[in-house]
Amino acid sequence: MIQKILYLRNFASKVNGASYNLQEVGLGKALVRKGYDCDIVYYNDHKETRLEQVYRHEGCTLRIIWLHGLKFLSNSIYRDVLKDSFLAAYDLIISTEYNQMMTYLLSRKCPDKLVLYHGPYRDHTHALVRKLYDVLLLPKVAKSVCRTYAKSDLAKRYLENKGFDNVVTLGVGLDRSKLDHSTLDHSTVERATHSANHENSDNDGSGEREENRELADELRRIGDRPVLLYVGVLEERRNIRFMLSLFKRVLQKHPDCLLLMVGDGRKADTDRYWAYAHELGLTDSILHFSRVEQRHLWQVYGVADLMLFPTHYDIFGMVLLESMLFRVPIITSVNGGSVTLIEDGVNGVMLKSFSEEEWAVRISALLNHTELRQSVAEQASLTVERMSWDRIADEILSHQSMRPVDSGRPMQSTQERGADT
Repeated sequence: MIQKILYLRNFASKVNGASYNLQEVGLGKALVRKGYDCDIVYYNDHKETRLEQVYRHEGCTLRIIWLHGLKFLSNSIYRDVLKDSFLAAYDLIISTEYNQMMTYLLSRKCPDKLVLYHGPYRDHTHALVRKLYDVLLLPKVAKSVCRTYAKSDLAKRYLENKGFDNVVTLGVGLDRSKLDHSTLDHSTVERATHSANHENSDNDGSGEREENRELADELRRIGDRPVLLYVGVLEERRNIRFMLSLFKRVLQKHPDCLLLMVGDGRKADTDRYWAYAHELGLTDSILHFSRVEQRHLWQVYGVADLMLFPTHYDIFGMVLLESMLFRVPIITSVNGGSVTLIEDGVNGVMLKSFSEEEWAVRISALLNHTELRQSVAEQASLTVERMSWDRIADEILSHQSMRPVDSGRPMQSTQERGADT
């Protein structure tokens, strides 16, 4: 009998797999490849429950359960999950974030098969609620969970300061299938829109990428200009005004440089950013796409020389892994992902301050020295090879008494194989 794993994303917000590389799906696929069935619970703002099969491998299945939950602040409380009959179907349960009510409730219901996989590394909003939770509920959670895992070294220290013991940093992996089964080799391939054969230049030989022709036409207009890339939400947390002001300084030494921005935000925020860009005289030096699907991101990374990520705070930042995969050198602030992934000056640049001068100097050094860019990109590609969901799945499973489905199980039928994705 195939053993089953339940993985809960406890935030009360809907997710979009087309435009974001979902961590839960990446880990879920790895667990399925190890010989287990896995169900992921995502918040659904509609009351009906919807099941979606997203992956099959040698008889094991990954499903998404789109489930309505009670919403309290950023918490979702899934009453159906808390039923004994529901929980009894699973041999291992992965809950996210120590301070989510579902984590506490599950620690009361099934502590013997509950592990915590935590990302945040700072206390933010709802200070009073957090303080009450830490006083009344945190000690019970910390003592009850079987294992505690952190997504970054910053999150590990955060949990240890909260009273958790034996916290292990797992990091985060990257689901490459969401990036069109391919990687882009900057050392051998010219810009994506400048080579008629670029879409066939996968360095893993996995086949052609699907090109978005409209996107390609827009990117082709860039020509040979150096490109600084930003991918992410346009919001205050991501330090967009600093990035625009920094870009103004970069233009003083690199007047033909272009800032390529991919992402959107609340209208009030974006209106303010575009007004500031106009005030700085940057309008003609910025190319903006509000949304690019994951399967087309290779086109965006293919024209980029450097990735900028000056965020004030980020749990991990999947764009860091994506940039490493596509060999685009990163210049980033200190955040969960950068502390875990980057050795400054070796496989990227990580700056501890928001000094425009310091950032501009490091950007110019990389733009001016092709060999340095290539060296950083090469080291980054080695780093991302180590950040696999399969490695993370192995670590989680190594501390469990579970056993995968017998490797001698019957071969799949043609219909079953056709369901694989």
